[in-house]
Amino acid sequence: MSEQFIREIEEDLRRDKALKLWKRFGPWIIGAAVLVVVGVAADVAWRAWEENRRNEQASAYAAAEALAASGKQDQAASAFEALAADAESGYAGLALMRAAEARLAAGDRDGAQAGFEAVVARGDLDPALKATATLKAASLAIRTETPDQIRARVSGLIDGEENWRPLAEELVALAAFKAGDTQRAGEIFARLADDADAPQDLRGRAASYARVLGAPIASEAAAEAAPADAASTDADQEPAK
Repeated sequence: MSEQFIREIEEDLRRDKALKLWKRFGPWIIGAAVLVVVGVAADVAWRAWEENRRNEQASAYAAAEALAASGKQDQAASAFEALAADAESGYAGLALMRAAEARLAAGDRDGAQAGFEAVVARGDLDPALKATATLKAASLAIRTETPDQIRARVSGLIDGEENWRPLAEELVALAAFKAGDTQRAGEIFARLADDADAPQDLRGRAASYARVLGAPIASEAAAEAAPADAASTDADQEPAK
């Protein structure tokens, strides 16, 4: 047989094998290709939907802010609350905070406190946002709760990150002061006045309260004692005439 004839037979065999393979696996290959195309299309559609949703949430947030800016605090609070009920965690947390602040601006202290407490109760929000809400809720609760109850509210901040501790302790001191426990309040204020980790303005407030309550501030006592100690040392060292 000629080489041409042999090549033709081999080509026929290859075509026959390819046809059999296609009949066997072709539908699966097509199905897989369709799935890839559908998957890509679904991903593109999902991204577009997410982008549209974010734009809608941003518009709703801006509209609520506009209501607050125009003095319509009750309407703003309702708008923020409606957004929080349907928004992702980022916008939901901000909307809940702004709703509570709008309630407070409208004079609804109980509603504001409940709003801040709702932020604290959410497990999916930013820790810094929840810490801020904890402090705001506690500051409103001072009206009706004991110092120990306020301490329980902010215990996570006092025992947690150093940044929040001085602010939380100041609320406990204020609660004690309001309750008439001047000794407890004075001790906390005096300690905060010397707290190097506390903000400077907080240390100033604490020092003022401590002085009013007659609580000794360690750094001031040390400063007052220093000249006396120096004078005593000079007298001891003065040569006899």
